[in-house]
Amino acid sequence: MFLPVVAAAILLPILVALAILCRYRSAVFQSRSKSLTYHHLILEIRDTLHPHAACIQELLAERADANQRLVRVMHITNTFVSSNPQVHDRFVTHARLLLTSAQRRGWADFQAIAVEAVQWQLSKANTPLSQQQSFDSFIQNITLVVVLVGILQIETPIQSLCHKDVTVVANSITTLWALSKKPGPIPPTIFKELTTCLRRLVVDEEKFPNPLDFVIPAWETLWRVVATTIAYTYSDEEMKKTFEEFNVCPSDRAFLGTGEDISVKGIVNEAMRLRPPSKHIGRSKSRLWCPRFLECWIWSGITRVKTYADVERLLRCDIWGPNSEDFMPTRHHPRHILREQMEALRFIFGYGPLRCIASSWAPMAVGVISGAVLDQIESSGYKLERGPVIGGRAGWSGWVIKRQKTE
Repeated sequence: MFLPVVAAAILLPILVALAILCRYRSAVFQSRSKSLTYHHLILEIRDTLHPHAACIQELLAERADANQRLVRVMHITNTFVSSNPQVHDRFVTHARLLLTSAQRRGWADFQAIAVEAVQWQLSKANTPLSQQQSFDSFIQNITLVVVLVGILQIETPIQSLCHKDVTVVANSITTLWALSKKPGPIPPTIFKELTTCLRRLVVDEEKFPNPLDFVIPAWETLWRVVATTIAYTYSDEEMKKTFEEFNVCPSDRAFLGTGEDISVKGIVNEAMRLRPPSKHIGRSKSRLWCPRFLECWIWSGITRVKTYADVERLLRCDIWGPNSEDFMPTRHHPRHILREQMEALRFIFGYGPLRCIASSWAPMAVGVISGAVLDQIESSGYKLERGPVIGGRAGWSGWVIKRQKTE
């Protein structure tokens, strides 16, 4: 007991100095790495998310440690914040069952849920005093209802859902996510109101003891991809026509398109390329110079460092050509897309054993929800007014769903 303490006391100043040096060298490397090529980026991402010979428990620990801020603000207990392989297995098993059930019911059923969710949002939020809705809140609510009914399979009919509860849950998760990145204290009332409203929506405590464990991973990225897809599509008549044809009978085949240059799959893929749901996937790594036996004695801020898989840079690197910043769904057509580009797109959902289990299902779900929103906005007498820039979790100022004036 005495010797490790002495060793730690002697080595601590040295380790602190090394940590400062490594942080400086890391900053220098980051400034030099702006011109990294596709091959270098692929190697970096693979090494970050699934290094050679790393076991599943090590991968879980690296992810969990990087996500502990979410435990602090939202008290989630799922595999994203736990290094326990049993927690991981239980979560994956439950999530696969939910996805399989949704797939078994078919895309027509999923579309009907999405359409009803849009109608519900338009009817519940519309009052004589309010003829417009903020676009981000509009999409957040619709997508949350689709997740609750279409994936978690709550039994409450959509038209009976409390609009205030849905809005509070969506707003609170977004607010807490932003606050989790700041060091200051979190007002406890936000989380309390969130859990109270969510429990009224998800009443089955046996099936979902902590509903946030499933709501957050299913909804938090999905709504942003839907919002981005609609934002890019709404002002383009050809893309809207593509969605109209897809809406007639949504299927995996229709998603791929009929051979035309633009398909719903191409639109969704391009939206995710320019606005990936996870731009930088974080992992907490042990510093190479730190002996393992010292990690339990020394503050993790010294012995560990947070690294990132830079997915955003990969999706805009040299392989996409000089127009990589432009929204061009045609680049994803089988006649045009390169092998390297197809490989890069797969990293949108991560890499390795912890890659998102909904990677094959989510793009089609985005297409179905986006198609339902685009159709119902205009058929219900509304329009989307664009803001200055396309947002993410925030930044949607000026984007509104507004009732069209009748002549």
